[in-house]
Formats: sequence, C-alpha cells, structure tokens
Amino acid sequence: MKTEVFHISHLNVLIVKQLKIAALSLCLCIAACSTIMAKDDPAAILKKQADSRSKLLNYMKVEAEMSITVNETTNGANCLMQMAGRDSLSMEISGPFGISVARLFSSSQFFLFHDILQGRAIQGKPTRETLSEVTFLPLSFDDYASLFRAEPPGNIASFSLVETYSDSVNLLFKRTIDATATEFLLCNKFDGTIKEYQRKNKEGIIELSMVYDQYSTVNGIAMPTVVSLNSPLRGVSVTITAQNISVNEAIPPVMRFPLPNSITPLRMD
Repeated sequence: MKTEVFHISHLNVLIVKQLKIAALSLCLCIAACSTIMAKDDPAAILKKQADSRSKLLNYMKVEAEMSITVNETTNGANCLMQMAGRDSLSMEISGPFGISVARLFSSSQFFLFHDILQGRAIQGKPTRETLSEVTFLPLSFDDYASLFRAEPPGNIASFSLVETYSDSVNLLFKRTIDATATEFLLCNKFDGTIKEYQRKNKEGIIELSMVYDQYSTVNGIAMPTVVSLNSPLRGVSVTITAQNISVNEAIPPVMRFPLPNSITPLRMD
C-alpha cells in the first residue's frame, strides 16, 4: 500500500486559492451593496432629473394665461416667455386685446425692463434686489433661469434630505443659503420632478413659494403646465397656466427687444 505524504507547499496552494475566492466574493458583495445604496440614495433621483433637464432643455417657449394679484387686486394677462438654456430670458406681458404692457429681457449680467404703459425703461444687473423692484417678485436672473425651468436653484449637492419629513410620494430637501435665508424643495421620489419650491427668511417667514402642477411630457421632457408663485411679504401672487409649450425649437438669433428712440433707460444697480 502506497502512503501519500502531505507537504506544506500543498497547504500554501490551498490557502492562496481560498484567499482568491474570498477576495472575489468580497468584491461582489461590495459592488452589490454599492448598487443597493445608489438605488436607495434619496438625493440620486433629484440629481438625475436635474442633470437630465440641464442637458436636454436647450430652449423653451411658453404661451400662457396669467392671473396676477397685487395687494388683493387681481388682473388677467397673457404672457410669452422664451428661455435659451440658462443664458437668456425674454418675457412679454400683454393685456386685453393683446396690447403689450411690459417686456423683460435678461442675461446673467444685464437686464432691460420696458414699462410700456408708463413709457419708461430700466436696466441694470439682474440681482434679486433690482429685478424685484420692476417685477415685484424676489427673483434674480439665476432664480428665473432655474425655477422657470423647474430645476433646483444653485448647486444641487448643497441640498440635504429632511429626514423628519414623511410622505409616501414626495421627498423634502433643504439648504441654507446664508444667515438670511433657507430654501426648501419638495420633489416626487419616483421621477425627481419638483412639486414645490420655498424660500424662508431667518425669521422663518416665507419670502417666496412656487408650486408646480399638471406636468406634461413635451418632446421627451416633463414640463409643468401650471405654476403658482406667491410672495406674501410683497402681497403678490401669480398663477401661470400654459396654453402652449414648445421645447428645443431653433433658438431665435436675437431675444433682446429694441427700445423706441424716444426712451432713455434709467440705470439701476
């Protein structure tokens, strides 16, 4: 009978094989856990939606009806709004019989407001303070460029989940801009579309709220057809109901409107 001798070198081979199998299993386990964490990350769906909109939405044109309330007095109007990416905004407001009453053009560095009824024009840097003086809404150009595209303002990574908020459909995020204000975003947890934006001052009083409703898919992009704005401190509320939305048509070569030669714009900085 032949006796087999077990050498220590055989044991080393077995150990190496087992270590390789264990290492492979560990890598698979980590990859699986990473996938699960990515799916469960509540901010991932919001970021995905925002990134997608930012890349896909190059141009939008909205024809809408407006209901404008200022200090409890309500008037109706029509609005034509155009946005070329996040670079420029053009808006024209008309009253009864299609008569234009006001026009606004803005880029990130410059705005021009034409008050047709008063026969005057104002220009300046499109900060929240300057634009709110002519539009009555506390929105800077960057605010317009994000919120009217139904996108989170600023850096989305700065928003954090409010874990104490419980809802079966929506998620609530917030971020502190500075010592003076905090922003909140309510979004659909399944598709990442924004349902409401809110900004509060340091006393917790709402400066601005925007509610997005009745989303419709236009050229593959989810667009809200009803947007309600409310600025309680200014006594202003606006409801915009889209009649027609066009997405990613050819961008007009010129979006800034010409002023009559008789009007010299006032400067506001």
